[in-house]
Amino acid sequence: MNKKELKKEIYPLAEEAAKELGYEIVDIEFQNGSKHDLLSIFIFKKDGIDLDDCSEMSRMIEKKLDELDILKNPYYLEISSPGLDRPLKTKDDYRRNIGNEVEVKLYAPMDNKKEFSAVLKDYDDQNIYLTSEEEEITLPIKSISSMKQAIKF
Repeated sequence: MNKKELKKEIYPLAEEAAKELGYEIVDIEFQNGSKHDLLSIFIFKKDGIDLDDCSEMSRMIEKKLDELDILKNPYYLEISSPGLDRPLKTKDDYRRNIGNEVEVKLYAPMDNKKEFSAVLKDYDDQNIYLTSEEEEITLPIKSISSMKQAIKF
């Protein structure tokens, strides 16, 4: 079974467990290793993910994975938050980050700017809408090369 098929099989199990525990699945990654494979499941909740959340999700999903019996090689299961530096790629990523400051890089300059740092106010199928102290900014989603949550210290 290839990685894409494997993720497709695992996603419903992970989603069911996550919903039961009050989390959202952000992403699932699978990497083949020489001795052990690595299954990484990234979860989200509004108040943030802590070690107890990861442990609870791990215990619940391990049982379901054993029942499914599709991981034929020995594997490590890793449950974590997506992290602040993870690129925002999907509409769900946008939804989870409304009200947060984001850093956006474009493929080509728009109004002589290629990088924007502002608060994500909204999005639709075509655009994201940002606001800063100076202006309201509308950027076409197809023009975005990368977007991530701004990290402030």
